[in-house]
Amino acid sequence: MVKTILLFLFAVLLGAILINRQRVFIRDPLATVYRNEMQQSGIQVFINYSDDILLEKDDEPGPYRTVLQNWNLMPGTPADLVCLRWMVCVTADDHAPATPLVRAGRDKYDSQAVMTSREISYTDTDGTKVRIELR
Repeated sequence: MVKTILLFLFAVLLGAILINRQRVFIRDPLATVYRNEMQQSGIQVFINYSDDILLEKDDEPGPYRTVLQNWNLMPGTPADLVCLRWMVCVTADDHAPATPLVRAGRDKYDSQAVMTSREISYTDTDGTKVRIELR
């Protein structure tokens, strides 16, 4: 009886993940983040089914969350995000609502984002080149 209940719960969880695969970001422990070609530590990389990227840094100084999605190629701060620390994050919608990053003193910000299945790169609002290597 217990095995049947556990199997049923597992099937329900798997079904929920498959239905919401655009919203579920799973941590990629092998990904590496570079800022101006210097490897960064303490930044968690999460990826979803569409190869959208979520960067999360909990450490001080400067904790942040940044999402970069294939559909708009604009880095932003996710508006509604629920995370299970170091494992998985879930957004509120398939296209995660995010507040776009804004370049101080400028009207227009071009992220120059390039996304492939192996590497994601973009220019941060302060002109820093960010590159994420996926393995």
